[in-house]
Amino acid sequence: MNACSKSSKLRLPADSESRLDAEFNEAICRGVFSGASILISGGPKPDFFERTWGSVESSGDPVTFSTRFDLASLTKPLVTAPLCMIAAERGLVNLDDPVSRFFPTPADKKGITIRNLLSHSSGLPAYERLYPELIKLPPEARRDALASMILETPLDSAPGRRANYSDLGFILLGLIVERQMAGRLDRLARDFLFDPLEIDELHFCPVEKTDAESLVAAPPRRRVPGSVTYAATENCPWRKRLLFGEVDDKNAWILNGVSGQAGLFGTARGIFKLLCFLWNIYEGNIMDTSPFERIPASVCPPPKAAGSPATAPRRPLWRRETVRLFWTRTEVAEGTSDWCLGFDTPSRKGYSSTGRYFSDDTVGHLGFTGVSFWLDLKKRVLVILLTNRVYPTRQNDGIRQLRPVLHDLIMEALAAEGGR
Repeated sequence: MNACSKSSKLRLPADSESRLDAEFNEAICRGVFSGASILISGGPKPDFFERTWGSVESSGDPVTFSTRFDLASLTKPLVTAPLCMIAAERGLVNLDDPVSRFFPTPADKKGITIRNLLSHSSGLPAYERLYPELIKLPPEARRDALASMILETPLDSAPGRRANYSDLGFILLGLIVERQMAGRLDRLARDFLFDPLEIDELHFCPVEKTDAESLVAAPPRRRVPGSVTYAATENCPWRKRLLFGEVDDKNAWILNGVSGQAGLFGTARGIFKLLCFLWNIYEGNIMDTSPFERIPASVCPPPKAAGSPATAPRRPLWRRETVRLFWTRTEVAEGTSDWCLGFDTPSRKGYSSTGRYFSDDTVGHLGFTGVSFWLDLKKRVLVILLTNRVYPTRQNDGIRQLRPVLHDLIMEALAAEGGR
């Protein structure tokens, strides 16, 4: 009863489709989320299985293929990491640059590099509540103040010693990209990623008013007539309202909804388009010795100095070796990490949201709001799962048990169909 729409160029066995419907419908009935969207691909080509279930909120509009979900930490691999690839290829940053090149840095953090930030090996803690102090500042002063606050935060471990997930590291990374590419992340993502690849389904939702006076109950931005719908996230106690099209992450919200760790909204199709482009480069289907050599210098001149405006190319063609580097597990002092550069891999110890069948040659990421993607480069399978599991409260963690069940079901279905 909750299946809203289907698209099935890639076929799954009928019994597998029925089991998928049953799992999602049961999850909706149990309140794990109100709506969901899934896309399954067997290669970097437009042959995929797509389905939606449920509604944007209880008794709300049905979820469709164009419904936007808060992609939370998928901002890291879908915006911040690809922009870092571009900045590195243009000479605006070097992966081994220390953060002290960009910000005044205390002695204990002078060893942190961009590579450390990308691979979550900076030693910075996972999270800090920065927004209560930042809201006291005018919006134009917050970004500089935020960098100082992060760099004054005590480290959990020495830089490069171990890999521990850090939102703070990606906030800092976003600020560095903005400085070196001379623009705010939402505009950089539009100019360098989404517009050149004709991806309308991925975007930020900037928040205009982020002062103390805006922390009051207000009509949620459910839908503008003639526009797309947004899946609801949480009924935020701090902002005193149910969130629609307004970033759930408070540290991102305080930066007008645009930050390196969160703020992106989008659809499964939008994610598929961006990942397919990277995937094709990884496999060698799109070859280019230089990301800018086919673009006249008059159209896309290289910046004369770091921080000068980086004119966007028509297409962000990364080198194959760059994509392969970012999709390779990194090394830390304690051994091989589960983290690539900006991308996660299946956990090799204990619980993994990927289930039992994804190979070690897999990249992906999870998002706090109930979103994820996993791309098995060996088996050539991509699964994008979008839900609003934080609706109406972030205390709901039923998605943790559901993710591996869904991934196992999908991989078994694909193996039955094509021998994967």
